[in-house]
Amino acid sequence: MLKRIKEFLNRRGRKTDPEAAPSPASSHPAGAAPAGPPVVHRGPSVVHRPIPVAELDSDAVKIVQRLTRFDHAAYLVGGCVRDLLLDHRPKDFDIGTSATPRQIKRLFRNCRIIGRRFRLAHVYFQSGKIIEVATFRAQDGDDAPAAADGDLLIRDDNQFGTLEEDALRRDFTVNSLFYDVTKGNVLDHADGLSDLKRRLIRTIGDPAIRFREDPIRILRAVRFAARLDFSIETATLAALRRERHEIPRAAAPRILEEINRFCRTGTARRSFEMLRETDVFEIVLPEISSRVGGDDRRWDLLFGMLDGLDARSRNGREPALGPIFAALVLAAVADRIGWRSDGQAGSRPEGPTLAAVDEVLRPLALRLRVSRRDQEHCRQILETLVRMAPTGDGRRGIRRSLTRHPALPDALTILGAIGRLWAGPWADACATWNRPHEAHALDTPADGDPVAADAAAPAEGRRRSRRGRRGGRGRRRDGAPAAPAADRPTTASRVEREGPRREMPPVWDDNYFFAALPTAPDLTSDDAKPNRYGEGQVAGHVVPAERTQEDPPGEEPQPEPSSVPAAASGRRRRRRRRRGGAGSLPGPAPEGDDTPS
Repeated sequence: MLKRIKEFLNRRGRKTDPEAAPSPASSHPAGAAPAGPPVVHRGPSVVHRPIPVAELDSDAVKIVQRLTRFDHAAYLVGGCVRDLLLDHRPKDFDIGTSATPRQIKRLFRNCRIIGRRFRLAHVYFQSGKIIEVATFRAQDGDDAPAAADGDLLIRDDNQFGTLEEDALRRDFTVNSLFYDVTKGNVLDHADGLSDLKRRLIRTIGDPAIRFREDPIRILRAVRFAARLDFSIETATLAALRRERHEIPRAAAPRILEEINRFCRTGTARRSFEMLRETDVFEIVLPEISSRVGGDDRRWDLLFGMLDGLDARSRNGREPALGPIFAALVLAAVADRIGWRSDGQAGSRPEGPTLAAVDEVLRPLALRLRVSRRDQEHCRQILETLVRMAPTGDGRRGIRRSLTRHPALPDALTILGAIGRLWAGPWADACATWNRPHEAHALDTPADGDPVAADAAAPAEGRRRSRRGRRGGRGRRRDGAPAAPAADRPTTASRVEREGPRREMPPVWDDNYFFAALPTAPDLTSDDAKPNRYGEGQVAGHVVPAERTQEDPPGEEPQPEPSSVPAAASGRRRRRRRRRGGAGSLPGPAPEGDDTPS
């Protein structure tokens, strides 16, 4: 905290005394990058471009209005302003403000502060919507010594700044636009409106320094160019190719998230085509690039499956990581599972399919930290595809076994893309698997008899799904045949034994408590009949038998010698005496008992 206060006071002193501020040439050593973001355009330029209120998010507008009401500057920033100016529908709305995260949390009870490197405030709503509110930031002054060593990677980005500093520290000019909700003005500090008209992706400042500060910006430049159908500016493209080896320095989850976003925006094919054209693909996915190599047919297979994922995204079903990695890995292991690059499925592989898949998937998952759930989903999709391939040796009943498989919808998406690419038997297999479940070629054996004929097969030829009981009911020990079911004694039903169930009142009824209490045992029921020891069993209690004149007082009624041994009867009596009547109903105490009361 003291360090931040000192930096804040020093920055205020430099602003108030411009003559004492050192020149950029004298404050940095030779060959080092300046500490602050270089200004590429003079600004800001305020352009009155009102956006219809119906196109704005009402919750985001309320957040901006509340921050403004408490004397904080607040604007819509980033991609939402860019998409609104291009007449696209924004995926989410982000807000930039002069309030710190703690000040934001004081104004919104439904707010949480997240992030370690980049502290943000998330405002949650009941509908599940999350709006991100970020404080204006400036370039961290502690990066200047690291720049002298050539290491420009940003590791701490919590230096708060002004609106202009926040705009100039962003990655691309089209993302540095701010929109004032109350006045309907667009604030442009880096000539982003001109780049929107020219449909250009350009970094703010030196592109080499920008990409070394955050290598994920290389992937973001490719994603924006593919999604918006923009071109990458010449100097930015040259620096992108030159600095692509910096990507492994970024955090693995951030790389994985960018791969996920490539395929969720409906532009997966164009994004990976640009990755291949700029030689970034071999840096991001070396495990797949080394196996696909320069085989154009494998690349066509990969791009064809990505077309299937794009069609699914355009229909409103965003693919998960499992189908994405299944499409990427399948192009690398197609020859290992018997699929030739000329479009023929060949024969079914003899070895296990998962072994060939894990040779590519496992190193990739360990490097990018893919969850085990997504890895297993990818394996199931590929294994299902192998069983759906038109190899000509389909097993009987294969469709019935895959109908309820959880990976079948994703496998059908990839199979449909392969059918459109290779046609022929693949298109027939795709049409067959998309038909409603019925007897068809995949469920038909080689002799032409459909699987429906199995229903008429004799029961002796079928395999029993469960072993019969050994010495169970209906089986005679002397080897005689079991009695027919009609001649067997039937047991009483539950209603005959226990009577009808009691109707319980609802929970909110006043009588629910009393109805839930256990009822008194009915000694006249069959459960109260004396057992072979002369005692009745009532709801877990032992009811002593009535004493007769033949039974002298103080002695328990003795069972017949032929039914229970005397030793067992004596153990039961001693056990009941030790319990002291805790498990039995109260009765007359036997005479001669020395147990204290």
